[in-house]
Amino acid sequence: MELSGKVAVVTGGASGIGRGIAEELVALGCKVMVADLDLDRAEAVASALGNTAAAARCDVADHASVSALADVAQAAFGAVDLVFANAGVSFGGALIDGTPEQLDWVFSVNTRGVWNTVSVFAKRMIAADRPGKICVTASEHALGFQHPGGGFYTASKHAALGLCEIFRAELPESISISAFCPGLTATDLHHSLRHSPWGEGDPAASEFGGMILGQGMAADAVAKSAIDGTLRGDFYVVSHAVSVVAARRRWQEIEAAFAAQAPWSDEAARYDVMRVIGQIQGGGQ
Repeated sequence: MELSGKVAVVTGGASGIGRGIAEELVALGCKVMVADLDLDRAEAVASALGNTAAAARCDVADHASVSALADVAQAAFGAVDLVFANAGVSFGGALIDGTPEQLDWVFSVNTRGVWNTVSVFAKRMIAADRPGKICVTASEHALGFQHPGGGFYTASKHAALGLCEIFRAELPESISISAFCPGLTATDLHHSLRHSPWGEGDPAASEFGGMILGQGMAADAVAKSAIDGTLRGDFYVVSHAVSVVAARRRWQEIEAAFAAQAPWSDEAARYDVMRVIGQIQGGGQ
């Protein structure tokens, strides 16, 4: 895809990977709408990028807010060609000690926010009979990596990947969707609690999170991986070689379970759901 003059929307665009994506897209000739819950920071990013960028406040957890973002982007630059559903939050702590409110907040942004964003923009692309590319920022957590204290975040990113898989099956071929699964990146994710109902949270935990993220890959390098993979039309887009360790470990465990408990046989295809659906739709033929 030739990017000169194309229109892109980046949620969570005021910092970290989102900001890196916005900067790279402008450098490639795109007009970019920088969307974020923090309008002041989004406006600062857009101002630094020049007259081919603009800013809008968007709460991706709110479907109406995402619809309004689509209206603003189209009014500012025209029909949208590229969408980077990058907004995300994290909440630390042992999974067993979490609260329903914490679970709801993380999933409202990381999962419902993905569905809101993809659904709103994909519908507009379809209605306009316009091709497009959509990239969802999931995480290496969605591929099998876990660490203590990241339970809600991990679960929400698995759900985001699941949404991407279904969107891939259901969207027309003119709209490609990519699941971006980065690893440790130098971002402000540890400060995401400032947007939560509870404020900044434990300062010591935030400082510790910042120390960890500070050792991550530069956000602009990670952003470039997201853009390159999306433009190629890749479904899985990755940036950290080390992420394959957890992904491979997960697959090996799954493969071993099937080998021991449900090995392949001539009868196996009888229970292929897609085959059964096809038979029913075809009248049993």
